[in-house]
Order: sequence, then structure tokens, then C-alpha cells
Amino acid sequence: MKSIWKIKECCLFAIASRFRLKVISAYIQAQHVFNVMVLRSDTEGFEMTGDADGEECFYVDVDNQKVVITAPEFGEQIECPICLNVAERYIPAGKKHFSDLAFDTPEAKVPPDVMLYPKEEVKQGVNNSLVCFVNNFFPPPVQVKWTKNDVNITKGVKASHYLFNNDITFYHFSTLTFDPEEGDIYTCTVEHPALDEPVTRKWEFEVPPGPSLDPVVFCGLGLTLGILGLGTGMFFCVKGKQLTNVL
Repeated sequence: MKSIWKIKECCLFAIASRFRLKVISAYIQAQHVFNVMVLRSDTEGFEMTGDADGEECFYVDVDNQKVVITAPEFGEQIECPICLNVAERYIPAGKKHFSDLAFDTPEAKVPPDVMLYPKEEVKQGVNNSLVCFVNNFFPPPVQVKWTKNDVNITKGVKASHYLFNNDITFYHFSTLTFDPEEGDIYTCTVEHPALDEPVTRKWEFEVPPGPSLDPVVFCGLGLTLGILGLGTGMFFCVKGKQLTNVL
């Protein structure tokens, strides 16, 4: 059966989760913006994800009964000891809401925007990451595939969970760890139900040209010619005066 994500349900769960997190945060001095997203579909199942300043910081693994911390690289470690209990309470409620809303909520489809860029400044042979940023789409999921020089690759690929924008569209990161070499061509291809055909973005590594010696050469040549011209002029000037004195 085709997956159905209902926008009313997404709104309901997102608002409830955000309110709950604000209550928890009342006991601490917050320095960042946190959101919690709770989603359910007929085929994708239950998902609960938290983000800090737009970056995923944890998700609830209901099957293995644990909260997996995926905090951003900056700042302190983030803990959510009650998230698993909250998620378990949401599961039966989510099933009921999904059944109720599935009858009267039209399916919405919004195609994604796709960008491909390196995480850090690229240097030949220095380990780096390519980021395929898929943004402003609805509903989840999206499929992201990578190639290197027209060969499919899966090694070194990591994917974030689905995070949501303020308008309840979603965004998603797929990253590829790689060692750049001159001439290598990488692509990420995104598939989504709202797209008539997959969207592909390409990135090619080119070794930046070294500093040009032409200006230095021309400057040195000009200076040399100038000195020679000045010396020649002075020589003829002196000779001219000597000839005048003789006459």
C-alpha cells in the first residue's frame, strides 16, 4: 500500500511535542532552539526525532527500546531520559489519530529542492564530506542515491532522520565521506513521489590552479628594460656633453 502522510496529523503531533519540550525546558536555561517531531504513516510506522538549531540531536528507537543521541558537533551532549516513555505513549494515540484523519484529509505532495556541496574546503587527498541537502518536501520519505564516476556507491554514506521546517515541509541530509582526487565526479540523485523524474546534482573536483608567474615575469622584464633604457639615455647624454665641449 502506498504510504500516506497526513498533514493535519503532522501538525497535531508537532505542536504537542513542541509544547511538551518547552515545559521541560522551563527548568533549565535554554541557549538553543529545540524541536521534537512525532510522525506516523501506514507503512513507515512511528518516528520521533529531536533537533537542536535545525540539526538532528536524537531519535527514538522504539523497537530496541532506547533513545539514540546524534547530537551536533558543537555544544554539550543532549539527553532526553523521558523521550522513550513519551514515544511509547504516543504510539496508540498515533494509531487512532491516523485512522481518524485518513478518511477526511487529502494527500499533499510538495517536490523537494536539492543541493550538493562539500562540508569543508576541498583539498586533494584530504578526507572530506559531500552533503546532499533535500529540502522543502512533503511527504516523507525520499530516496537518495550516490555515484562516483558513474558507479553506484553506498560505502561512507550516512542519512539523517526527517526534520521539519516551520511550514511542516521536511528536510533531510545525506552525507558521503570521500577523499577528493582530481577528475572525480560525484552525483546524488533524489527520488520523491512529487517528482515526475528523479533530480540529480553533480559535483566535480578540480585542483585549483597555482599562483601565476606571468605578472612577476612581466614586472621583472619591465623593470629590466626600464633600467637599461635609463642607462642608455644617461650614456648618450654624457657623450653628447663631451662632444659639445670638444667642439
